[in-house]
Amino acid sequence: MYLFENFFNDIFNIKSVIMALITVGLIAIMMVMTYLVAQRTARLSRTRTFILEIIEALVVVGGVLLLRQTFWVLNGGSVMSWGYAIAQLMILLYSMYAMQTLAVTLVNLAMPLVFYGQTVRLGASTQYWWVFMLTMAVLFGVIAYISQHQALVLKSEWRFLLIQFLYGGAWCLIIWSTHPYHLFYAINVLVVFIAYMWIIRFFVTRVNHVISHFASLDQAANYDELTGVRNRANFDTTTVGVFGVYRQHPTMPITMAMFDIDHFKNFNDNYGHLAGDAVLKHVAQLFNQELTTQTSHGELFRYGGEEFVIIFENIPPLDAQNEVTAIRNTLQKSPVTINGNKLTVTVSIGISELQPTDVDFDSWFKRVDHYLYLSKEAGRDRITVEGKTQKL
Repeated sequence: MYLFENFFNDIFNIKSVIMALITVGLIAIMMVMTYLVAQRTARLSRTRTFILEIIEALVVVGGVLLLRQTFWVLNGGSVMSWGYAIAQLMILLYSMYAMQTLAVTLVNLAMPLVFYGQTVRLGASTQYWWVFMLTMAVLFGVIAYISQHQALVLKSEWRFLLIQFLYGGAWCLIIWSTHPYHLFYAINVLVVFIAYMWIIRFFVTRVNHVISHFASLDQAANYDELTGVRNRANFDTTTVGVFGVYRQHPTMPITMAMFDIDHFKNFNDNYGHLAGDAVLKHVAQLFNQELTTQTSHGELFRYGGEEFVIIFENIPPLDAQNEVTAIRNTLQKSPVTINGNKLTVTVSIGISELQPTDVDFDSWFKRVDHYLYLSKEAGRDRITVEGKTQKL
């Protein structure tokens, strides 16, 4: 009875309520951050994606340190509490489910090693080092499984329950290896930990459902169904923002490139409309992929038919020309296969920078469209930059 009362008082008190609120806040922050990162990584280079993943891992580490410091202050310089332990485990395990990156996985792998090293340095006994080693092996296996099967674990109730039990149980034994305690506490900690994580799972799955619903609506409204790149509606919205940026920073170059697939009608006439669709997808996806690997991060839009537009912010026309030309060269080396035939696809391009004399978007757009027309009139497979046409 004394053990239960002692555990109850440790878990359910005003300090624990404060810790719980902070923990919920951190989980909410991680949830929002995960959604925002997921929205952006598809358009970012590998380097920037890696940086975002490192930031996610730092947020997890920062959350753990914030919990520690908060409890240190609340508990008069001590962090010996099951409430504190449960809060940290919730943050660590939730980060595995939500963020799903190698950096966060490494944080989870490193935390027990950091804990053991720190407690031993502060004078804890190493008598049960073998318990630590065995439970570390179990914990590593659980973490590795979660990192590969996050979605499966969240969908399956029995898998979720088993993972919580193994993860929480391994941590309880790791703590026991440095601070031996009555196993009654471990049972209670596991029950409370699993109950909390079950509640979190309930809300997270429903929030994820809502996010997925809005994401699908966003995809349908702003992305072309055939090619997967941004559509005309998204282009119209983006140009409004571009003009706003230009008004605030008139010295910042903003360049538009428009390109058209040469002789696109021939693909439809000679090989059928499915072949035309294949050409559109091939060109759009290649341009989009190449743009994400470049430092300019130009935004690609399907304007209509076989016509596409790229907006380059903070990129002058000559730099945009170099980047678009490089992508065009890659396109020429990557023919599309239709009915066993490898067909080379070429494009005609027009490029112009937004000028102070452009009173509205139409004047800028018409100039770029005219330069595209000049490229096609000159024989196609050409590029026209600020009125000067060159053969590609």
